Amino acid sequence: MAEPYGAPTWRSLTIKRRFIPDQGRVTYQPPQNWFTIVTPLLGLCHVEYPDGSGWHQTTLVVGDTSRLVNRSAMRLWRPPSGEQKFEVAFIALPTQHFRDYADEHPEVAVDDLSSLENPRVSDLVVAPMACNLLRAQEAKMGEGYALRAAHYLTAHLLHSHHGSQSNTSGLKPERLLLVTDYMRKNLAERITLEDMAKEASLSRYYFIRQFTAATGKTPMQYLTGLRIEAACRLLITSDELISQIGIRCGFLNPESFARVFRKHLGCSPLQYRRRNFELRPSPMW
Repeated sequence: MAEPYGAPTWRSLTIKRRFIPDQGRVTYQPPQNWFTIVTPLLGLCHVEYPDGSGWHQTTLVVGDTSRLVNRSAMRLWRPPSGEQKFEVAFIALPTQHFRDYADEHPEVAVDDLSSLENPRVSDLVVAPMACNLLRAQEAKMGEGYALRAAHYLTAHLLHSHHGSQSNTSGLKPERLLLVTDYMRKNLAERITLEDMAKEASLSRYYFIRQFTAATGKTPMQYLTGLRIEAACRLLITSDELISQIGIRCGFLNPESFARVFRKHLGCSPLQYRRRNFELRPSPMW
């Protein structure tokens, strides 16, 4: 049975947090005339989504989003791994926001909102914003806050889509997903450019050019970003030793981990853990 979306607290957008127990399943039906963003808050899960050729599967981790509009139900479930809990946020925006914004900014207008749909895309804007929206909702922030947040999200989605469409010389989406999935699944290993090029079935030279055109980053820069994202998640959601987290995320030694982490975030892993300890998602119920 599909889970109801729940009565919205705000009119300009809605947000709901759900907990998926180990081996549990949730079926989610996007509301009509709303654009929905699904993003994990804690842990990972598998997602099944339909298209004209049947059901397809991908995996969402913290930092990923799945974007839907007027699509039939999607299924989310956790693998029987005994790993940490999984919490996910559902953010929904009225599709009218997109039409209103496109009227004011015709350069980013889209003919059909379904072109914004994506079963899995890393988004370092939307994913952290979900936690802020939940805290604002719990604090009973007013409709003005929700309207500003909805406007910001709408602008972000349209402009990021326009930017990706303006560059058609990069890797095709299916090849890009293959490579980024390979990176995520092997973060602890030594991944070379040759390994990634092989996943994309391209020569090393051509792969670097195509990947950089598609993402705006070199493959190694992108891989380092994924390692830092994974480390941030583990620093907040686990009690593992920092040195062990560095190894799990593919850094050769604690010194290398600390140096790269500070370069990206301006603080040490320990400082990041201390600053964000109080921001761990609270239980839903």
